[in-house]
Amino acid sequence: MLVNSFDTKYAKTASKYEILDNSFAKILSSKKKFSRIFTSVIENKSLNSLSKVTLRSDITGQVINTILTHDSSSKHFLYYMGDVFKKEETNKSIKQFRQHGVEIINLPKEKSFKEVLEILEKILKNIHKKNYTYVFTDPKLKKNITYLLDIKETKNNIFKFVNIFKNNVNSPYELNLEKDFFSQDYHQDIFFYVYSNVSKKILAQGGGYQYKKGSKKVEGFGFSCNVDYMAELT
Repeated sequence: MLVNSFDTKYAKTASKYEILDNSFAKILSSKKKFSRIFTSVIENKSLNSLSKVTLRSDITGQVINTILTHDSSSKHFLYYMGDVFKKEETNKSIKQFRQHGVEIINLPKEKSFKEVLEILEKILKNIHKKNYTYVFTDPKLKKNITYLLDIKETKNNIFKFVNIFKNNVNSPYELNLEKDFFSQDYHQDIFFYVYSNVSKKILAQGGGYQYKKGSKKVEGFGFSCNVDYMAELT
């Protein structure tokens, strides 16, 4: 049984989601090395008080676990379209979001980052023209209580990736170098998000990560798009 707050799209709203799904699939399917994956609704956090269904708040973890289990040594170029479910902090209800994402596994992260940017820029330009801004940070900052990154320090990872961005993308960007800047726990090298200049909502977020499971290890880079917020702007 599903909880009451699960969304049903219809009429004009449904057509927006269909257009966004088709546009995303067209961009990724044109890149022959990318394979589409299908995800199930499962997460390791139980919500038994609301439903017998366990819900997934992020797809990347599911992708990583699958790769670690089946083929951790090969390169993987993956994309997905699926739903995620997040608990609202204010009223504890469950909110459903549509998500599109890309994961590149076991490729050097500089190359992964460049390819991720190329794909994400195509998606964003198709929908939002130039009304968005990238924000970059270094997730390692959160591990130090008082340290704030010196923006003149060129050896830090963030500048390596920002230079790749500047050489390949003609879009505005900012640096957030505060020690408490939000990042998903699995991002270790760089974390970024893209927000709308119109709605101020986060349209996409991503970064680099590495994961171990026993003797197996994978490194990856990816991003996810919040389709609900994109649909609001179309």
